[in-house]
Amino acid sequence: MKNLMAVMGLILASTSFAQTWDANDGKLTLVGCYGKQDGVYCDFSFTLTKKQTSSLYWHKGDFKVFKQDGASDAADHVTFMDDKYDVFGESSIQEIIANVPVKVQAYFNIPSSTASFRALAFDNVKFDNIPVRAYGVASKVPTQLPAAPGVTGFAISLSNCQLQGQNYVCVATLTPTK
Repeated sequence: MKNLMAVMGLILASTSFAQTWDANDGKLTLVGCYGKQDGVYCDFSFTLTKKQTSSLYWHKGDFKVFKQDGASDAADHVTFMDDKYDVFGESSIQEIIANVPVKVQAYFNIPSSTASFRALAFDNVKFDNIPVRAYGVASKVPTQLPAAPGVTGFAISLSNCQLQGQNYVCVATLTPTK
């Protein structure tokens, strides 16, 4: 029973690492950040969930990173679906429909060698320890881990494990053995 509770704690704790914000009548999810020659880009996926259609744009001031020394930088520009932004760095306006994920990208004019952010915030809601990968380096492919030993009455399989900050987030499957 103790082991089952520990596994359930692991499962519940892993759900708290989802880097998703409630935003503009939908959900904004961090896909990842990477350095290029001219700075750091953070890719997001936005899905409209609270309306059937909507005309949206993104304000660069809503996206902010906090460097390791605690200093913050707002995005220099933000793009939405079409990789275009206006003279003020705001995204173009796009008409979107519900439940279809679309790309949002924030650009930060900071050194591309930045390895991580202390935090990344959207609309003043932050997530800590955001890794920044080098451009052209693919995200790690999730690997299947062996079943966890020591739990009686269940076979446990961990899959889709991905590094998020200093922790691994996995999907756990519990199958009764009796």
